[in-house]
Amino acid sequence: MRIRGLLRIALLVLTLSLTLVLLPIAINVGTGGTAPDFLAPYVDWTWPVIGVLWLVAVVTGLIEYRSRRTVGHSAWSADQPRNRPNALARVDRYLADRFAGSLASRTRLALALDVRPEAVIRPYDLLVQPLGSSVAEVREDADIVAAFDDLQDSMLILGAPGSGKTTLLLELARSLAAQAYSDPDSPIPVLVGLAGWTGSTGRHADDDPGDSALLAGFVRWLLEELNDRYQIPVAVGRVWLRKGRLALLLDGLDEVAGPHRDKLAPVLAELGRRYLIGQLAVTCRSQDYDNLHHRLKLYGAVRIRPLSRRQVLDYFASGGSELAGARAAIERDEDLWDLVNSPLMLNVMALAYQGRDARDIAAGGLADHRRELFDTFISEVLARYRPASRQYESRAVIRSLWCLAWWTRTRSGDRIEVPNRLTPNGWYGLVLPAVGYLAHMVCLPALFAGLTGGATLATTALYGVPAGLAVGAYGLLLVHVRPRTWWVLQDRAKQPRLLLTAVMLCMGAVAGLGSILLGAGVVSRLPPWLGLALAAAAIGSSYALEYVLSGGIQRRVLLAVRLVVVIAAGWIGYTWADSPAAFVAGLAIGLIVAQGIRLVKALPMDHLVYPHNNDESQEGPRAQWLMDPWVAAGVLVALLVAVALGASLGSAEPEAALGVLVGAVAAKAWRRRAPLFAGGLSRLLHGFLLRWSGYLPWRRRAFLRYAADRYLLARTGRGEYAFIHLLVRDHLADCDPEALAAKVDQRIAARGARTSRPVTSDL
Repeated sequence: MRIRGLLRIALLVLTLSLTLVLLPIAINVGTGGTAPDFLAPYVDWTWPVIGVLWLVAVVTGLIEYRSRRTVGHSAWSADQPRNRPNALARVDRYLADRFAGSLASRTRLALALDVRPEAVIRPYDLLVQPLGSSVAEVREDADIVAAFDDLQDSMLILGAPGSGKTTLLLELARSLAAQAYSDPDSPIPVLVGLAGWTGSTGRHADDDPGDSALLAGFVRWLLEELNDRYQIPVAVGRVWLRKGRLALLLDGLDEVAGPHRDKLAPVLAELGRRYLIGQLAVTCRSQDYDNLHHRLKLYGAVRIRPLSRRQVLDYFASGGSELAGARAAIERDEDLWDLVNSPLMLNVMALAYQGRDARDIAAGGLADHRRELFDTFISEVLARYRPASRQYESRAVIRSLWCLAWWTRTRSGDRIEVPNRLTPNGWYGLVLPAVGYLAHMVCLPALFAGLTGGATLATTALYGVPAGLAVGAYGLLLVHVRPRTWWVLQDRAKQPRLLLTAVMLCMGAVAGLGSILLGAGVVSRLPPWLGLALAAAAIGSSYALEYVLSGGIQRRVLLAVRLVVVIAAGWIGYTWADSPAAFVAGLAIGLIVAQGIRLVKALPMDHLVYPHNNDESQEGPRAQWLMDPWVAAGVLVALLVAVALGASLGSAEPEAALGVLVGAVAAKAWRRRAPLFAGGLSRLLHGFLLRWSGYLPWRRRAFLRYAADRYLLARTGRGEYAFIHLLVRDHLADCDPEALAAKVDQRIAARGARTSRPVTSDL
């Protein structure tokens, strides 16, 4: 930490000193004076350099100010009078949003049930068991707060999937928040999902030196979660955690990645020794907890029992005629009793079969019932018309929900919260033939053609047709040689491709044209020797990196030979050229084109596709020559356009073409390494294609609001949404989007036919 501070101060002093030296010189030149002889060739760069130095100084100063302010932040801000009520208000708002978005709350509203606590049937029984004591049973009127108090504020909540563990934890959090409002000495309850904990062990400068590496990583993750969720600053949260001012309610031990799940018990044990943790509750699925090697050291456990038949029937009876069909079906089908054994499945069935006849519930085994029940639930909630809500096509809705569910389940971190952006590991392994075809057979050819065509057009306009031909031939060669990252695929979806091809052609052409004009323009403003030095530095660093990373001696020898050839060719071309500036510009153009082509080749890195038959592959003549006609056509069109606009058929500066060839040879070593920004651009392209092909919505927030209005998502914060339950998410991730969308359309048609049917009466 001190070294970083010293480096920032040194950088600040250096930038200010250089500015104080250059500023009088720039002012003197601007008022008619002259600059010193050694600065005379660079006088035009004085003001830009001063601007950059000032920017560096300002940014460095702000970073230094913020770091000093953060150091002193924890010393006094934790005891500010407004901190506690502000934190409590944010906690209360978050808990209210979570509770209102829960499926149980939505079901009560949909069925017009009384939402008073005394009028709501509690769909669970609790078994409270202190460690080393006999089991105590608390039935329908159980109060989770009382159980928490009986277990000395140290409790584990166990239950099957969908049994209501999170609902109980929410009830406990709301009760503890009410206590904290009335009693200033009560800790603030903070509900945190454990799914985002990755068991990191890295140390930071602000970690408590007495903590183990694992505990330090857990505390740092916990404080960052509190900052993100409740806007409790990390420094304040650390003080509160140490002084026992936080009640930790940790949800979803079973959602922690398998290798790290057993680490939580020793972490919480050390946390209890090192910090003042007065209240602690953890939820976990019963089966996953039984498989742990290390048990949590808590006072006792609350186990949620499956629903009894009487509870299920009473629940359906509370819905009146709206749930009469569901009740009749479950009474005559024994298999349904094994399915509706948790509050989640009870609520899903209530919403799925609200107002429907018992005959709508198909017969079958337990797995068929579960799948059919979730399909019916999703079809029913999506088929209901809400005038105030935006409408979407069923196919687009199911595709988007399927994509979000798959992504949320496979990504690292919170596996129920819908993320705000694509993550590096979010899509690896998701095979979408429609997206793969668009990426490999439409986007890549169009981008290659546009990029080489734009670069050829710019080079021809600047240095004539020979230089343009050199760029075109060089680009065609680089595209043709390995690695070939594209696949030859078949278009099964028969998607419209013309508009997407035009968009990608334009993007590639703008990128090629703009980068060449910008690069050549910058190089032309520099002295030729400085431009050559910068190019040599870039080439030398790339060769050095390749030399270090190469494993075989043969590869290293070839690199050394190639570097000698490049140095010799570059020096000869520069010293013998009549126009060294044109040679350096051509060299820069060659390097830019090479980087651009490498970048496009790296774009399919997120689009993992696999052959479905023998006609789809990365090898063979068709794959080998797939891109060449596109690149050749792009180069030819660019040359014709340049000549039509008045470009010279000859070249007054042939050194530019020579520079392009030297750049082509020099850039060969960069082939094996992924270029900068390749990963980010690949994910941007993938997200664009997912939206283009209908797998993700263009307007994300509007779609998330729509899905929350249909009980499939729940609003968990400002602009934040999560799937209503893990089982709903898993069903969507495993479903066939096309088949489920067809069921939704059928249900919409059935509801429309029912509402439009004429009413008859006997006269």
